[in-house]
Amino acid sequence: MLFHPLFVYPTLLLSFVVYALYIVGTLKGSGPLKTALYLNALLVVLALLSVLTGFDVSKVPLVQSKMPFILGFPHKWNGIFMLVVALVNLVVFWFKREGSSKKLVLLPALGMVVTLLQLFTGWMLRLVFFS
Repeated sequence: MLFHPLFVYPTLLLSFVVYALYIVGTLKGSGPLKTALYLNALLVVLALLSVLTGFDVSKVPLVQSKMPFILGFPHKWNGIFMLVVALVNLVVFWFKREGSSKKLVLLPALGMVVTLLQLFTGWMLRLVFFS
């Protein structure tokens, strides 16, 4: 059985929450940063499971025959990049917990953009398969 949708939707939702908490925590204070760190650790695990199950889905012959390259290629590599961005966010904010500068807002903002792109390409692939 393919578990990709089981892990993808919580990953996308959690990434929006984590990056929003990082942005608010960086701009306002350290309260949301601690929560964002714990949720980011969970996000890394979910993103890893999403990527691994995505590789399993890409091996299915029906998916290989119907998936257009213009949506499938960016979706696969953006998912891997989303995992890397989550790891980088976790490491950077773990070491710069209290002394984070306002410039670090760009890192969670990049995570938001990557998540939105992943949501867009995934939704377009879903429309291809269910049309």
